[in-house]
Amino acid sequence: MRSSKKYVDETLKKYQLTANKALGQNFLVNQKITDKIIENANVNNNSIIIEIGPGLGALTEKCIETAKQVIAIEIDNNMCNILKDEFKDVSNLEIIHEDFLKLDFDNLLNALDKNSPITLISNLPYYITSQILTKLVFNDYPINTIVVMMQKEVANKLLNPSLKDYSPLHVLLEYKYNLKLITHVSKNDYLPRPEIDSMVLKIDKKQPIYQITDEQKFIQIVKSLFKNRRKTIVNNLLEYVNSKDEAIELLKSINIDVDCRIEQLNLEKIIKIAKKLGV
Repeated sequence: MRSSKKYVDETLKKYQLTANKALGQNFLVNQKITDKIIENANVNNNSIIIEIGPGLGALTEKCIETAKQVIAIEIDNNMCNILKDEFKDVSNLEIIHEDFLKLDFDNLLNALDKNSPITLISNLPYYITSQILTKLVFNDYPINTIVVMMQKEVANKLLNPSLKDYSPLHVLLEYKYNLKLITHVSKNDYLPRPEIDSMVLKIDKKQPIYQITDEQKFIQIVKSLFKNRRKTIVNNLLEYVNSKDEAIELLKSINIDVDCRIEQLNLEKIIKIAKKLGV
């Protein structure tokens, strides 16, 4: 059982390694948590599972028991070598030694069986959680379900963002995903123990309520609206209109206060602005 303190201790000792702090390595040592992640990933014998940062394989071990195919993407060469050694007789596992943020993910996905549902799971490294989620959410990848563990503070900001935390990522998540808290994870469930507790979230793709004809243009507009948070929407619209007067008229036509700032707008109002700009 790879999700145990004994396995982690013995394996690191066997390969004469320690957890890489620079890569945010904290190994999960609670089987109940791994079981909940796998359960919510709805793994079956037709599933393709993509795992980011498998580490010593606590989640990988559970996936290969059932899934049709498991692709583990790991940045640490030492972990890759351990996985290749420990799972050397497993036929449905592919291990890719790569930084997920630099990986040509479209190319990887295009090579997969289009008839099999793809689920992404990960015990996300704390230091790049937002970057990984941004890559996943801002691209129209054919992934319907994402089950990820992340730092408690980050998860809470995704579930209940304050005005100052509201960002393009929150807008896109609200636009096309449902977020659900699966479980809390104590810092004592990791080895080495991190400074803070974690949470597991399930992020399911949904049919958007608001129809957008050009999603990539919508994303660019949203990013532009958030560029200068302290400025009013009127100023942030100048990239798309010819003058402040035109921006004011645009906002008035959809009943939005011309003095408001981006974090004061809900998704519906942001969509209205975007539609006025041609999405």
